[in-house]
Amino acid sequence: MAVTGQSSIWRDHGTEDNATDIVEFNEGAVANSGGFIVNTKFIMNSVVALNENPGNQVDPLQDTGFEGLTVIVTGSIEDPEGIGKTMAHRLKRWMLESKRVTSTFPKGRFGLRLNDFEVFNLSPGTARGYILENVEFGREGETKGKITFIITLRFNGSVGSLTGSEYVW
Repeated sequence: MAVTGQSSIWRDHGTEDNATDIVEFNEGAVANSGGFIVNTKFIMNSVVALNENPGNQVDPLQDTGFEGLTVIVTGSIEDPEGIGKTMAHRLKRWMLESKRVTSTFPKGRFGLRLNDFEVFNLSPGTARGYILENVEFGREGETKGKITFIITLRFNGSVGSLTGSEYVW
């Protein structure tokens, strides 16, 4: 399968090039009736422990390490009666079926590619993966031919090791 869009989310395969269960975004002009990403948010959290210090002005905080990464992808699906219907059904199926495959993808079976911001791109494997946490669909007013979506992915697994100055997933 040739990768054609600027961004994609897929499940079940170690590499996007072999994925058959894929949703691609931003493949061309809006007239192509595909899906489009309008906003992507990356939230990295640390666990911060509060150490109570009664009688003093400030309770000291302790950084206990990296807690997790949440990726929120917001966009729209054009043509909900045609190709958009297929995309919406695929996302619905992904939410209803298992998010992990124990032997091959024990940490999560979803991958992410954003060509214009590759820092959080990930192909699932035995050490790490994304789990699809939430899919939200919406209709904005009387707009016909378009459904909005918000997809939430959660990182699961090992962050790996520092290579040079980067953690590459």
